[in-house]
Amino acid sequence: MEHEGVLVVRDDLFPGGTKARFLGMLFDGAEEVVYATPAEGGAQVALATVARKLGKRTTLFVARRAKPHPRTLQAAKLGAKIVPVTPGYLSVVQARAREYCTKPVHGCCRLGLTCRMR
Repeated sequence: MEHEGVLVVRDDLFPGGTKARFLGMLFDGAEEVVYATPAEGGAQVALATVARKLGKRTTLFVARRAKPHPRTLQAAKLGAKIVPVTPGYLSVVQARAREYCTKPVHGCCRLGLTCRMR
């Protein structure tokens, strides 16, 4: 959109947000990407958006909450498999995701979206 002669890019209008712009490459050669996410993290929505667009799967490990965060609910609505983890310490959430990745899974992303692909 243009505003007073300046071209303005609205990342907030891009489905999945800014992160979704580069996450597609994580799915190259993979049917599923696994991620341990903070409950309020935006990457969970970005991953779910991209997975849906590509016809792939994403599994998100997240701290169990009495009331899930709106981003977690949005990711689930987009088709992400949500795995609630108790206790919800991020270190435990990450450990559960790592354990899952030892099973026949194609890719596992650590916090910060650094990934190990199989």
